[in-house]
Amino acid sequence: MLKAKRAVLLILGTLAIPMILPGAAATREQGPHWEIIGRLSEACTCSVPCGCNFGAGASPHHYCWSMMSLEIQKGHYGNVILDGLHLAGANGKKSTVWYIDDRATPEQAAALKTIASHVLPQKPHAKRKIYFQTARVTQEIGNKSQRLQIGHRGEFEADYIIGMDGKTPIVVENMQSWNVQHDVKAKTTKLYYRDSFGNKYNLKSTNSNMGRFDWTDKTPAYF
Repeated sequence: MLKAKRAVLLILGTLAIPMILPGAAATREQGPHWEIIGRLSEACTCSVPCGCNFGAGASPHHYCWSMMSLEIQKGHYGNVILDGLHLAGANGKKSTVWYIDDRATPEQAAALKTIASHVLPQKPHAKRKIYFQTARVTQEIGNKSQRLQIGHRGEFEADYIIGMDGKTPIVVENMQSWNVQHDVKAKTTKLYYRDSFGNKYNLKSTNSNMGRFDWTDKTPAYF
């Protein structure tokens, strides 16, 4: 989860758009109305279930680092259409990194960056910086499992956790870490991430989530 006490937490290389958000981004500025609807895929370094999902602390580590992606099935930023694009991110010890879909036009990339800055503003004088890069984001959601790959930076694969009936995934409603109403619980078979900012982890059998989101510039909380 891009969490670390609820931070989002989420490659083709080194292209940045630009790298560090200005401190002014900590205040959410007024701009065009936007809305994005789709599916979230996420995995973190916590055991199943992640305590952060239920308002508790990270476990078994004192930290909770994560990877996530928003599959935007339908969306817009003002008049800029965002259908079919992804906004991914990763959260680690050193920083948070947002990855803009490399298929986006310059106008779409700027819109996605603004949305990400609204969802997770950079706080003035914060030690943890927020960076932006572009990447090819591959987000696959199936009936029994999900997969996310962010360029050459990282990936995870996770199987849904099946309930007592032997066929239906366990679903948590209205959890605390992500603003998704119905969250499918999953367990990773791999979770790997490494970037140029010093963030890295390589684990398996950790927590994973999948659910639908419907976020706008007026949504009270995203995670």
